[in-house]
Amino acid sequence: MVEATQTEWTDLAITCPHCGNHGEEDGLWMANGWTPFRLVEEVVRSWIFEAQRDDGGTLVLTADASNDKVDWENGTNLRLECVTCFGMFALPQEAKVEFV
Repeated sequence: MVEATQTEWTDLAITCPHCGNHGEEDGLWMANGWTPFRLVEEVVRSWIFEAQRDDGGTLVLTADASNDKVDWENGTNLRLECVTCFGMFALPQEAKVEFV
């Protein structure tokens, strides 16, 4: 498990272009999460489902939540989310991401 509490956020080249958050201690981000930034990636998740129309004619799709498939290997659009303003922005150019 990654220990984000050991990260010295203000020493890094990560600053939210929307609100200026750079991970300062006791910053506004602390009301919203454990770390000032999150990595966000889009992955495809799919479910087997049944379909029928209800009495009012509305199409109802019932997904089997116990039978979901996630394509973890082909995620796209890896980016950062600011935990202060929830704005999204690109990773710094020199950043390298390792998943453990």
